[in-house]
Amino acid sequence: MKTLIAISLLLSATLACAQEGTTTTNPDSQYIFLPLKDVRPDSAEKANALGLNLMIGNSGFGFGVFYRRAITGTLSWSASITASEAKASDEVDYIDYYTGQKFVPGKINQLFVFPLMLSLQYRLFKNDITDSFRPYVFGGVGPNAVVAFPYNVPVSQSFSQAHTYFGFGGYVGGGAYFGLDQNSLIGVSFQYYILPMSQKIESMQGEPMSNFSTFFLAFNIATQY
Repeated sequence: MKTLIAISLLLSATLACAQEGTTTTNPDSQYIFLPLKDVRPDSAEKANALGLNLMIGNSGFGFGVFYRRAITGTLSWSASITASEAKASDEVDYIDYYTGQKFVPGKINQLFVFPLMLSLQYRLFKNDITDSFRPYVFGGVGPNAVVAFPYNVPVSQSFSQAHTYFGFGGYVGGGAYFGLDQNSLIGVSFQYYILPMSQKIESMQGEPMSNFSTFFLAFNIATQY
């Protein structure tokens, strides 16, 4: 009888150990999954931006300054003024063999164009693409000034003999800003200026110009605040 009881206790202990050894736990049950917090900035742009435009176009290089102010998340207004040279379509630069100086035969005035534009800018696809790429379109209007400096006059005298002409025009275009830095603004844009003048102005002798429309590729650099 004692032997039977001992065998029964031994079998019970063996079965208990076997059951404990074969018991498995679900490792996933040891972890608690929480929703991830969106760590991206609420916006890559601040309400105000003040910066420079570095431009290259069919008449050469230009530069400008601009101020932009947000109205809504997709709409903003801006003011800009640019400066660039205007040339007749048949102007050709030559180099004097003896002096090394550049000259243009038949040129009587060196013309510079200063459009001041007020515009609206609309951001495209705001809710569809990442904030690191922010395309937009824009259009604006404003006054334009063309300053004519005598070509074959020393610089010290040309300012006193310069003539300024005024007109009204506009511009349209599109571009994009890049990156998520909230303190700076970097982008590129395509700008087409429509600049008719009521007066005809000569760059080349005998070839008066009344249309100063031009195209620019502009690189935008600004600070945001």
